Amino acid sequence: MKDYDSEIVLLKRAFNGSDDFVVREFTAGEVRIALLFCDGMVEMREIDMGVLTPLIASDGKFEPTAEGMKGVIVTAETLESFASRKAFTEKLAKGACGVVVDGAKEYFAIGTQGYATRPIMEPPTAAVIKGPREGFTEDFKSNMVLIRRRFGSGKLVFKAVVVGRYTRTQIRVCYLKGIARKDVVDAIIARLGKIDIDGIVDSSYVAKFLEERNYSVFKQSGATEKPDILASKLLDGRVGVIVDGSPMVITLPFMLIEDFHDSEDYYRRPVRTTVVRIMRLLGVFFAVLLPGVFVALQSHQYQVLPLELLVTIINSTTGIPFSPVLEMLIALVFFEVLGEASVRMPRYFGMAMSVVGGIILGETAVNAGVLSSLTVLITAMSSIGLFAIPDEVGTFSVIRISLVFVGATFGIYGILLAVIAILAYVCSMEIYGVAYIAPFAPVVPGDFRDSILKVSIKDRTRRTGALRLRNNTRLKYEK
Repeated sequence: MKDYDSEIVLLKRAFNGSDDFVVREFTAGEVRIALLFCDGMVEMREIDMGVLTPLIASDGKFEPTAEGMKGVIVTAETLESFASRKAFTEKLAKGACGVVVDGAKEYFAIGTQGYATRPIMEPPTAAVIKGPREGFTEDFKSNMVLIRRRFGSGKLVFKAVVVGRYTRTQIRVCYLKGIARKDVVDAIIARLGKIDIDGIVDSSYVAKFLEERNYSVFKQSGATEKPDILASKLLDGRVGVIVDGSPMVITLPFMLIEDFHDSEDYYRRPVRTTVVRIMRLLGVFFAVLLPGVFVALQSHQYQVLPLELLVTIINSTTGIPFSPVLEMLIALVFFEVLGEASVRMPRYFGMAMSVVGGIILGETAVNAGVLSSLTVLITAMSSIGLFAIPDEVGTFSVIRISLVFVGATFGIYGILLAVIAILAYVCSMEIYGVAYIAPFAPVVPGDFRDSILKVSIKDRTRRTGALRLRNNTRLKYEK
């Protein structure tokens, strides 16, 4: 370090005269000392009792080194020493209390963060009737504790990565040593280390850099807001990525079948879970295909429809001023806008907005002769089916609108070819060496026990085979 006065000036300059940067100077005997911290980011009582008071009481009789400071400061928080002013400044910006001692060769920092955070509560995106109700928060240390307390083993490992030139966002990669594949862990850490961006404000930013196909419409990473779900995925061999400031934890490698599973599936009877998963699959199937098939049959293959249904369609579309494809697109766009509005409106207005838009405006559009009743019905059924898999609404919504154009142009045969092309595409996808639509392509027989079907936990003796783990034994059970 330079002389004491110069260091104080340079540290103040590093924060550009910000009013919340506090420098508290005092003397201990004849030794000049300065405490530096960001107002509101530290626990003042801990600084007073554990740092300030012991230093003054020491009367300056300590060595200005890390070991000497540890012998005086009586807080339980970790004391770190820094030779670099830049690293020391970054530590202060994250809520540490800094100590500058006249005559010392290093800077010292104590992790006395004390800023307000959201309490641990049930996450709104994964409410359950049975099962744990804890949810992750925006504080990554609290999230690490929620995970750590579920494992009574030192095999749980956290690896630190810092990303963002200005935000210096803390990221923790977590996995179970001996279960997760080392090459996958190394690949994730390597990708995080290559991120050169001005700032990270949410885990969704990080997820984009961990994807292998940047322009794919399909999501390539999982996300969970519940510690119990993350613990289950870690036990299955996956890797978690915790980002400071975000309650959503990224999980990798990701398979499409994961989004057909719900947080409560593992707390219900297997038969009930299997039935619900089949309903989700059917809901998505009809949600994606129904609008396009309806337009294709109206425009090209109307002769394959039963006569009674054909008469109903003709009667309902008589007097409609739009073509079938334009009518369907108007209805789909209307429901998309309605969904966006209901989500972004205040909570109590959102429900009223969805009721008014879905019932009153839909009925009015039919009575006014703008849309046919069948088009409104099919669009409503399709929109409801999409929300059977909430995490895939964006993906399937894009595919649904695309199939409407294909059906209007090429008919039902075009839709069949489009579906085959989509299946071929997803079959070719791999996420960190794991097939995207396993266990169906390639077929992994052992994984069918927890795909669409769900067996008892006593019968799941092996981990997910598609992940190709060395330690694949999950349960040793004698019936």
